[in-house]
Amino acid sequence: MKRLRFEHLTEEQLKRLAEKIARNLRGREILILAGGLGVGKTTFVKGLVKGLGLKESVVKSPTFTLMNVYPGVKMVYHLDLYRLHDPDFLFLDVEDVLEDEDGILVVEWGDLFESFWPEDAIKIKLEMVDEVHRNVEVLIPEEVNYLAEALEGYRKEFQNS
Repeated sequence: MKRLRFEHLTEEQLKRLAEKIARNLRGREILILAGGLGVGKTTFVKGLVKGLGLKESVVKSPTFTLMNVYPGVKMVYHLDLYRLHDPDFLFLDVEDVLEDEDGILVVEWGDLFESFWPEDAIKIKLEMVDEVHRNVEVLIPEEVNYLAEALEGYRKEFQNS
């Protein structure tokens, strides 16, 4: 497991990080987003879909709908588990998504059901530093090491800007 940390990011920098991640996804990845209310999970998803060639404006928080789907070069399945109390219900919605060869599953509050996800899920932890900045920790399993290599270069680029 590779652990990369990005510190003191603004909202725009968070979106840029998500865009970089998106450009290196191949399909079938699962991204688990963790962090408190208002930390930027949906903002991260906006950057992710932008990196896949979609407009940020298509992203709406699926807090009340459970899942939104954004079709594009790759299908993005955007889940929000904040209001979900029964993990059995989750399995019904996610089973087909996990079989989509080109799909990318992004799960807000996925850490609430951590044991549900496969070991190769990418975990992204967001934490507010102050009203404007947040720290981001990306945990990348060996199976998706190609993402770690790409983000290492981005981290160096980020530190020099």
